[in-house]
Amino acid sequence: MKKLFARIAKVSLLAAALIGLGMPLHAQSNGSRKKAEKIMAQANGAFDMGDFKKALSLAEKASSTDKSYSDPYALQAAIYEYFKDSGQAMEAHRQCIAADPLYQPAYYFAASYLFQLGRLDESQSYMDAMKVAAEIDGYNPSDHAGSRGMQARMVRLQEGLDMAMSDFMQVKDLAIENLGNKVNSKGHEYWPGLSIDSRTLVFTRLVDMQEDFYVSYWQQGDWTSARPAPGDMNTNENEGTTAMSSDGRTLIYTVCNQGGYGSCDLFVSRLVPNPNGPDRWSARENLGPVINSRSWDAQPSLSGDGHTLVFASARPGGLGGKDLWMSTLQNGRWTEPKNLGAPINTTGDEEAPFLHYDGMTLYFSSDGHPGYGQKDLFVSRRTAGLSWSEPQNLGLGLNTPKDDIGIYIDAKAESGLFASDREGGEGGLDIYRFHVPQTLKPMAVTYVQARIFNRITGQPLAARLGLVEVAAKRTLLTDSTEQVLVPLVPGGNYAWNAYADGFMFQSLNFQPTAQGLDSPFVVDIFLEPVVVNQRLVLENIFFDTDKSNLKPESEVELARVMDWLNQNPKLHIEISGHTDSEGSEDYNLELSNRRAGTVAGYLIEQGVNAQRIQFKGYGETQPIASNETEQGRAKNRRIEMKIINL
Repeated sequence: MKKLFARIAKVSLLAAALIGLGMPLHAQSNGSRKKAEKIMAQANGAFDMGDFKKALSLAEKASSTDKSYSDPYALQAAIYEYFKDSGQAMEAHRQCIAADPLYQPAYYFAASYLFQLGRLDESQSYMDAMKVAAEIDGYNPSDHAGSRGMQARMVRLQEGLDMAMSDFMQVKDLAIENLGNKVNSKGHEYWPGLSIDSRTLVFTRLVDMQEDFYVSYWQQGDWTSARPAPGDMNTNENEGTTAMSSDGRTLIYTVCNQGGYGSCDLFVSRLVPNPNGPDRWSARENLGPVINSRSWDAQPSLSGDGHTLVFASARPGGLGGKDLWMSTLQNGRWTEPKNLGAPINTTGDEEAPFLHYDGMTLYFSSDGHPGYGQKDLFVSRRTAGLSWSEPQNLGLGLNTPKDDIGIYIDAKAESGLFASDREGGEGGLDIYRFHVPQTLKPMAVTYVQARIFNRITGQPLAARLGLVEVAAKRTLLTDSTEQVLVPLVPGGNYAWNAYADGFMFQSLNFQPTAQGLDSPFVVDIFLEPVVVNQRLVLENIFFDTDKSNLKPESEVELARVMDWLNQNPKLHIEISGHTDSEGSEDYNLELSNRRAGTVAGYLIEQGVNAQRIQFKGYGETQPIASNETEQGRAKNRRIEMKIINL
């Protein structure tokens, strides 16, 4: 008797829940199911062909034929959602649940739609009713619980409801604004990307089911009218999801089903000079089998220095369906991609990465981490040990109950771009700008453009470049090139080193400040042919005041000197020490000699033949600047390297 009353209580609980949600309780099928199923076959065919009005009419006919058949109501709900008729959509959801009250996915779809509308309390009511359904006699998980993927979506929706209803991570002051009709159209615009100076915008536009790249330029306080990207990059097929280099002259992007290694591959196109007009984009080149697999490879993000590529891939060896992978450019070639692993990747899908110019902040989309909807945007930051932090949800405001993918944040960490189909736009998906709140900011960066020249001829010179963060002894860039554009975090101490066969080694030190965010460094490096008596100031050798012990950060510079000497084994050099005019002449002469000896001794200890190195201190006798100013005195306190024998 107790069991009977328990069953009656559970059934009554479900009935109360359904009635509370405004649902009729249908009787069983009246024998017209087969006729209704035939009509639904026609309705599904019309839906697949995109004829939604015909599909809706047929679905309504099917539900009239058999009111206890849930499928017609589910299709009606989907079509009314597409038409943004929330009243009719929710009525169809209620009829669908009433027709099959044990089928839990029906509750989920209703709750998810209400969540999208921001009707959180109503959404939670459907989730509660869904849980009650599992306690009713006749409930069979294999028939009524939905697939594993569906069950994961149910859990994710409940997490999103919990977060949203507790006002957790509600992001405010986003100042979201549409980029306007010069960029956006009545069609769809998405996957925005900018050059590091925020003056060149490249994005994907979908017109008549054709995806192409469009370009707009920031001129006189506004975006120019977007035009198809000039050159050979666009084709009669679809192109999308770009990653733009900092200088705006290289694009890596996705091409699908066009004879690549897998279903989607990554390609590169470069902006080449055009003597008859504006520069044009070159024909695309496949990045090759190291980057592209036999699976799906897409959605690239290129680091600010152009030497790290992060992308999404469904290749074997991942943690889930789609994972994020990383490759680095070394000596002109991309390395074998490595899976970013946990905590970035999950058993779900991780997609749409954006690695900020700071090289330490990664934004991406995921349905595997707790979120508000199907796919949310997250941020993770690289730690001192170069691992990744636990991803942080970007919060309500940027994230919604729908899929949220694709984000860009500018170099100054002030504003970002994303695509949305929210109300008030120009058409479908539009590109929007937003203010980046403090909690989601990456590190602001400036950038340095380095150009290398032959001092004798004045012509560009391909050289081996190295950029090092001095304090951390961390190499940021190694490349062989004539010029490079590299983002840098203000406040750091950086060292450039450049050398080419037959030329003197060159060393520069610079320390960008926050005031330089709008005035980036432009560094011209002039290399001189190696000749006897040629001198070079080693800019990144450091001592404490009145001391001759090398500071640890000097090892970065000395390692480059070692490399250069090893590549020029016949050279003999003199290491000379120099001081300013502060203190007595004798003291300065002795200090400069000790410092020169320390540098020479270090090189010998590291393996340079002692017969190739001499050292001498010159004190204050050879100034290269006035000793009347602190800036001049700083230049005079130096270590030089002189060629004494070829």
